[in-house]
Amino acid sequence: MPRRTAIARFVLGCAVLLAVVVATLPGVASGAVELFRAGVAALRGVGHGLLSVEDGFVTAAAVTLVVVPLPALVAAAGRGAAAVAGWRASVWAAVACVVVVSIRAAQGTTPGPTWVSGVLASAVGVLLGCLLLAALRTRAVAPTPRSRRLATTLLALYGIGVLLVGFWGSPVDAGAHPGILRVLDLAHRAGLPLWFGYGALEFTANVLFFVPLGLLVVLRLGTRAWWAGAAAGLVVSAAIEVGQALFLPARFASLDDVLANTSGAVIGAMAGVVLLGLRGRRTTAGTTAPGTTKPRRSAAGR
Repeated sequence: MPRRTAIARFVLGCAVLLAVVVATLPGVASGAVELFRAGVAALRGVGHGLLSVEDGFVTAAAVTLVVVPLPALVAAAGRGAAAVAGWRASVWAAVACVVVVSIRAAQGTTPGPTWVSGVLASAVGVLLGCLLLAALRTRAVAPTPRSRRLATTLLALYGIGVLLVGFWGSPVDAGAHPGILRVLDLAHRAGLPLWFGYGALEFTANVLFFVPLGLLVVLRLGTRAWWAGAAAGLVVSAAIEVGQALFLPARFASLDDVLANTSGAVIGAMAGVVLLGLRGRRTTAGTTAPGTTKPRRSAAGR
């Protein structure tokens, strides 16, 4: 049995055992939740805007992070005749999440809201897990000269936008704040979890804002440079926050912004790997010239 398969099966076995313990011993789950809350409180004690979003959003984000590797683990656990396709691995991961969330919700005092929150957080995790699995299965592809030029142009335009937003004298959403609160109120009445408030929306927007950075860096440099797309998000975001702290008294430098921006760049980098891989597969499928070699596996899959 390959070492990777053995590790994946071991991790999945531990996850199943943990799920059984949570289902049969509610006190263990409650203790784990209290321990998690204590950890969050300790991190918030660091200050500088770290984890300043709603408590429920922090919990949902933690659930999402736990779920993200599940599709890749399920796919890696099957080899040979038992190999699992990517979409099947994602379906199995989603089913497992719904079962665990349903059991946990039934044990609580508010089963309905707990179930909705858990399913939403798990759904985001499964979707990101699908992206991760696709990136891991993508083979190394270099960008074409045309795609390099396009990515360079878009990076320059995107960089201008980032500088304007990041170093504007006042928060760019200051004027829209009352309207955003009204929209959130309507969304909460329609069923959106109450923990998704203004702080959660701002965090999510910061994630999405840096997705193009990671994407364009990978499209510019190739799939082997996926790490550069992720690193670019961290460096650029940290530079903006330091600049705001030093030169813009009306802006509030926050570690949450760095965390959200970096997460967005990582997501964008994975998307860039997948997009280049799709182009590479189309190019390989259309190549009939003799001597064509099979592209090597991407560094993202190692």
